[in-house]
Amino acid sequence: MTLRRTAAALGSAVVASALLSGTAVAAATPASAAGGSTLSVLAWNVDLGTAAVDWSQNEQASTRTPVVESIIRQHNDDVVVLDELFNHTSTDDIVAKLADLYPYHTPVVGQTCSGGGWNGISGNCSNSWFVINGGTMILSKYPIAAQYAHVYTASTSGTWDYNANKGAVLAKINKGGVQTWVAGTHLQADQDGTSTNTTQATRLAQLGEVKSWVNGIVGSSAPVLFGGDLNVEYYHGQSRGDYANAQAAVGGVLGTPALDPAQTLTTMDCTVSAWCQYMAGVETFPADYRDDLDYLGYLNAPGRPAPVALPKVTADLDPQAGWTAGLLDTRSPSDHYPVEATFQLG
Repeated sequence: MTLRRTAAALGSAVVASALLSGTAVAAATPASAAGGSTLSVLAWNVDLGTAAVDWSQNEQASTRTPVVESIIRQHNDDVVVLDELFNHTSTDDIVAKLADLYPYHTPVVGQTCSGGGWNGISGNCSNSWFVINGGTMILSKYPIAAQYAHVYTASTSGTWDYNANKGAVLAKINKGGVQTWVAGTHLQADQDGTSTNTTQATRLAQLGEVKSWVNGIVGSSAPVLFGGDLNVEYYHGQSRGDYANAQAAVGGVLGTPALDPAQTLTTMDCTVSAWCQYMAGVETFPADYRDDLDYLGYLNAPGRPAPVALPKVTADLDPQAGWTAGLLDTRSPSDHYPVEATFQLG
């Protein structure tokens, strides 16, 4: 979620600095699917705003970035999709500090509108000094054989997203000779003062752009896994049919923790996350907001191979040592929790 940032938390430095003080828990590895080729994916909105936002809103990127890195490392997935990498210093640090585990990575979508290591850039990319990058990047343990960027044409005027080159990244991953495409994105966010019906219509248009763009590049050649912060409210959007409409717009199958009744943690869960509560004082959302906004799944097309089934998508809670249910998670370095799934490809 990317909402309007205010000055409400400028006096909250003491509260913010008290967060993220826990120590890491024991390392974990992603669940493996039985038999065949698999690819594990972690998708995470890491909430790393621009240097100006970080300074003016006391968002502590330098403190939170190492925690992001440690959590990514302990999950040890094959591929990582990151959103809200607007802070260049944090992005460079993540790439450098995780290079031993993830030697391959795409550029950040919208950082440049031509060249930049991409095999192709499409859409409405702006070179204006007043437009920031799109914040989405893919890290991979395995070689990236091709990488493409698309910047959305659809965007809601008058929102903060309108001033960012938000879009999608598409990477062809070669794991042990098996080719799989992974697409990651961060869709239009809701914003105070703008109708949710309007922003949801933009999200559906953006998903339509993803579908056409991916189909034009991949066709039926290999499976396409897809995920990121879609800003599609699984619970709050039920009366609007947001989830079903999103799947139809992108022509795919979208998994989220809400599909598993055994999971109680949502991907944006201010009832648990101390950083989410802190950001509620900076941005305009309720301090008890909770919903599933982050998804992992795959995109269909005629003749295209698909994963064996949609795997369970989990929201990952990686709290401070000694955490028990009922306590606030003070180690959470973002207002979103990561989502993780292992896809069985054959």
